Amino acid sequence: MQRLIPGLAVLALAACSRGPTVRWSETTHPSTATRGGAAPMFAVAPDGGHTLAWVSAPGAGTAGRLYVETAHGVSELADPLGDLSIYGEVPPKIAYGPGGVLYAAYVVKKVVPGRKWPVQALRFARSDDGGAHWAEPVTVTDDSVFGAHDDHSLHVAADGTIYLTWLDRRSGTSHVYLTTSADGGRTWAPNRAITETEACPCCRTALASGPDGKLYVAWRRIFPGDVRDIVVARSDDHGATWSEPVRVHEDGWVVHACPDAGPSLAVGADGRVHVAWWTGKEGRAGVQYAVAPAGAARFSAPVPLGLAEFSRPAHVQLALAGDSTVLAVWDDGTTKIPEIVLRASTDGGRSFAKAVPVSAKGRSAGYPVITTAGQGFTVAWQEQDTVAARAAAAAHQEKMKANDPTAHVGAVGALQVALRRGTLP
Repeated sequence: MQRLIPGLAVLALAACSRGPTVRWSETTHPSTATRGGAAPMFAVAPDGGHTLAWVSAPGAGTAGRLYVETAHGVSELADPLGDLSIYGEVPPKIAYGPGGVLYAAYVVKKVVPGRKWPVQALRFARSDDGGAHWAEPVTVTDDSVFGAHDDHSLHVAADGTIYLTWLDRRSGTSHVYLTTSADGGRTWAPNRAITETEACPCCRTALASGPDGKLYVAWRRIFPGDVRDIVVARSDDHGATWSEPVRVHEDGWVVHACPDAGPSLAVGADGRVHVAWWTGKEGRAGVQYAVAPAGAARFSAPVPLGLAEFSRPAHVQLALAGDSTVLAVWDDGTTKIPEIVLRASTDGGRSFAKAVPVSAKGRSAGYPVITTAGQGFTVAWQEQDTVAARAAAAAHQEKMKANDPTAHVGAVGALQVALRRGTLP
């Protein structure tokens, strides 16, 4: 794999506008309620409030459980099949359905003796009281309970239909699979691959729909020569058929290993399709953004949000507000210590204000998520001090050298979920 290391000089920071001044709250740590946590994710409640979920484990270990913070307090969901994934690239996904029902989709991992990689079960649970209590989880996949099921995305359309995509290797190579539920997740349609093209097997998928009902999926595709670029496919018939995937930009990045960094996808009230992604292309490595008219037949030239000679994988997330505000937040891979940064656009993504720090200096921060409400927005991420981060990385490397499959399971350790609110004037 080519070097994914921080560059000493940033090459491009996009066309900059002076932009609005963000007013920030103090940073809080919701996961102190569970003595640590990782892999945060948001959902917007029917009343406009922000619901936060994360994964924690007893003793900060590997036995991951889902925790959801609502008006009821913090609820716990322990899956009878085993431990939830604690990996930030595969966080639990939560979303609200009709009547305030809360849905959760997550991955349970299991180490199998003699196998290099853990196997995964893609699970779904619902709460009819907004997260206070959870029904018995169900398995979404129809080939097997445990298998190569990973990097999922959850979306609830305006008509209440639940869509789930994930990466699946049941055919031998990785493809994007889809299933739907029309009854609140009680039953699921047969699983099917939305395209025959091979997908990068370790980068999360992204789902969104537009005001016209068009459904979009984004993922990292493997092109000939092991080029791995971001593509978007569209369905005009609720996921029954799909367009040919459109390449967002020809980064031309060749890599023979797993980047573990999928795209972010958002559709505005005007139907425009916004995509942000990370590329490891040497000489132009980092985070970029592009937008397409409704239908996503062709994307604009990419706007470089933060590029350098080299970059560790960065995990970017988008949020839209009003008719023209685009927010991008990511863990900057071009710096020695990864920190969370944000860039805001108030002209629909044509230009972005300079990057502003979100997380504290000296903290190793990653896997941010963002949600908006009115002129406000909230960012959450996972973080730990640099000493703990170095120790965790060293322990992981030792397990990798020993071909220990538990290297791919992860532990909460010293990780905490941090949260900060911002306001645009």
